[in-house]
Amino acid sequence: MRSDSSPGLASGVATLILACACGNLSNEDIAFVEAIPQKQQLHVQVPQGATSQNLCAIGPADIFTSAKTTGVSINAGVDAILALVDAIRTVTPTSRGEDSRTWGPFADKDHPDVRIKVVMVRELDATLTPWRWIYTIAGAKAAGPFLPVLEGEFFGAQARNGIGRVTLHFENTTTLGINKPTDPAFPARIYYDLSGDPHTISLDLTAGVNAFGLISFDYWFAGYADGHGQFDYAFPDPKNGCTNFVTTFFNAQGAGRDVFRARCGAITYGDVKQCWDPGGCLTFVNDPFALTAACLGITPCLLGSVAQCPAGL
Repeated sequence: MRSDSSPGLASGVATLILACACGNLSNEDIAFVEAIPQKQQLHVQVPQGATSQNLCAIGPADIFTSAKTTGVSINAGVDAILALVDAIRTVTPTSRGEDSRTWGPFADKDHPDVRIKVVMVRELDATLTPWRWIYTIAGAKAAGPFLPVLEGEFFGAQARNGIGRVTLHFENTTTLGINKPTDPAFPARIYYDLSGDPHTISLDLTAGVNAFGLISFDYWFAGYADGHGQFDYAFPDPKNGCTNFVTTFFNAQGAGRDVFRARCGAITYGDVKQCWDPGGCLTFVNDPFALTAACLGITPCLLGSVAQCPAGL
């Protein structure tokens, strides 16, 4: 089930900061907020491909369709997490240190007994060049201690070409009483590397069962400058009650191939191999277990030609 608390909490933080700390940013302030990644930089970019106007000879590439919908869910989760830190991007800090910035503490708009504080710290190397940035959004209930709601760490000069991580602590929003009933009660973690080609992004949900409409899994995406990429993900298949674990490779046009395994109760079946064209039609299937709908339950299932698989993937 999709959680709706992260956008709500982000909106509350943004309202608090904008109401209490407006003004102009100095060049040093800008250097701090440049260490915060923007949402689109951490998006999974699975090509939508063309929509076939004809019936597919073998059948539709349902596994690749699930990659698209899973990518949309991941991007929504990333947006919800980063909306929290977006709140401080254009706002003057409450206080400044030589290598730190602080916003707050302020009372939470929707929970007056909870105080919110944002702190960013940078570390310098031997040449006095910034090399590491750490930021935390924390909450405290009444006179209690501040608990991290969101933590981030970044290595590099600017987030758009550096390496970092972001953690949303749902377990602490639960303790503070600012969570929603549909929230998970475990941390959601993003790891990213934008320093080279490919850019890689991981959304680690292995600490619990469900978050952002996704099942427990470490989702991993690699996107190359020429548009091709790799996406590792998992999703439940309502047709057979199994859970599919998929590695997908695709080009910029939307053609691709995958290999997946299916966990059906205590039994795991694999490996199933498929290829498809830019229109989303299967061109090759090697499925020893007939998990692919086009196999019609006949095992072993070999359809199409491996020569129709896209080159270079």
